[in-house]
Amino acid sequence: MRALIAGAGEVGWYLAGRLAREGHEVEVLDLDRELLLHRSRAGLDVRVERADATSPKDLLEQRAGEADLFVAVTSIDAINLVACLHAKAQGATRTMARVRDADYYPAGEDTAQGTLGIDVLVSPELAAVGDIESALRVRGAVRVERFADGALAIAECMVTENSPAARRAVVTRPHATHSKIGALLRDGRVHLANKDTTPLPGDHVVLAVGRDELKEACREIDPVARNVHRVAIFGAGQIGVALAARLAHLGREVVVLEPDERRARDAAEVLEDRSIEVLWEEGASEAALREAGVDTCDAFVSCADDDRATLLACTHADRLDIGLVLAVLSREEFAPLAEALGVDGIIAPRLAAAERILRTSRGTGARKSTLIVDGLEALEYRMAPGNPLCGRPIAASLPHDTALTAVVRDGVVRFPSEIDRYEQGDIALVLATGNGAQKLGAVLDR
Repeated sequence: MRALIAGAGEVGWYLAGRLAREGHEVEVLDLDRELLLHRSRAGLDVRVERADATSPKDLLEQRAGEADLFVAVTSIDAINLVACLHAKAQGATRTMARVRDADYYPAGEDTAQGTLGIDVLVSPELAAVGDIESALRVRGAVRVERFADGALAIAECMVTENSPAARRAVVTRPHATHSKIGALLRDGRVHLANKDTTPLPGDHVVLAVGRDELKEACREIDPVARNVHRVAIFGAGQIGVALAARLAHLGREVVVLEPDERRARDAAEVLEDRSIEVLWEEGASEAALREAGVDTCDAFVSCADDDRATLLACTHADRLDIGLVLAVLSREEFAPLAEALGVDGIIAPRLAAAERILRTSRGTGARKSTLIVDGLEALEYRMAPGNPLCGRPIAASLPHDTALTAVVRDGVVRFPSEIDRYEQGDIALVLATGNGAQKLGAVLDR
C-alpha cells in the first residue's frame, strides 16, 4: 500500500512509523523544515517532503492521486479537510482527515463516514474520550474492547500487590471464571503469554473472557478495585468537557477542576448538568485536591493541556488513595515517567486516533482490528468458506508474533486448549505484536 500523510506531528509520525514497519510505502508532507529534518533522522523507512497539503500543485507533484491511503493529520481542521478534498479529486483511493470540531460527529462517536466526500473523519480527542470511558466502565479494568458481536471481551487489568494473579504462572492462577490471560504488559514492553508467564505487581494483563463473566473476571485480577461512581477531571479542555458530559449522561457524579478562570467559566456554561461541578482551582496540589473533594472520588482523570501539569496532578491525586488514576498524554516520551509515578493507565490521543485509522485502512484481512496498547493489536477473523485456516489444527497454525487467544463457536467462547481444529463459522481472536498482523494477513491471502 502507498500511504501519503500530511502532517509530521505526533499523530502523523506515529502513524507513519506503524505503516512503515508493516512494509508499506510511506511519505510524509509538512511545511516545517526543522521538524522534517528532525523526522528524517529518526531512522524510519519513511520519505519526508516539504510541501503544502492544501496546494493542488504540490499534491500533484507528490502523486497524491496515486495514493492508496491519503491521511491529513495537521493541527488545523481546515487544512486537513481541504487536503483530503484535493487528494480525492486527484484520484486517491481512500482519504482520512483529523478533525477536532465535535460538530462533525454523531453524538457519542469519534469517527464520521463520508462527510464532504471524505471517507473517514477522526477526532483524536473524542477517540481519547471513548477510551477513557471504557477504562471507567468496568471495575478493575483500564480498558475493555468487545469482539464477536459482543460475545467476547478483551480487558486490560492491573495486577496489584494483593492480586491473586501476582507471582503465579498464568496457568496456575486461581480463577472461577472461564477466562484466559493472553498478554502481559511490563515496563513498556508487550509479551504474548505462555504457560510460564508470571505476572508481577505493577504489570498489566490482557484478559479474554465471555461477556457474561467480564466483571467477575476483572475482579479476580484486582479484587479490591472500586466501582466508579464519582470521577474527578483535571483540565476543562475539549477532552475534559466532552468526558464530563458523557459520564454525567451515564449517571456518574463528576467534578471538573480547571486552573484557568476563563476556561472554567466557559466549561461551567457548557456543562449545565446538575451532576457536574466545575471548579476554578489555580493549582493541583494535594491540599487543593482535598479541598475540592477529589479524595472522595473513585477515579481521577488528568487531561491538562501540558503533559507536565497532567503528571503533576496525577502525582498528587495518587497520594489521596483514589482507586484509579488515569493520565492523558500527548507526547510519547512522558509515558515511561507516568508509569514510574504509578499512574494506573495512560490514554494517548495520537494512539487512539491512529487505532481508528489503522483499523479501517490496512490489508490484514481482519473483520475487526483494535490497538490495545502501542505494540499489541487484537484482530478478529471469521472462518468463512475458503479461509486457509478452516480445518487446520489449532496448534502451530499462526505465524510468529501472533497468538490465538480465543474462538467463539456457536456463540460459546472457547480457548485453544479446548478445541482441536478451526471450523467454518468460527470467530477467532488473535493477539499480534510487531508485524504479526501483516504476517497473518499474508497467510490468509494465500
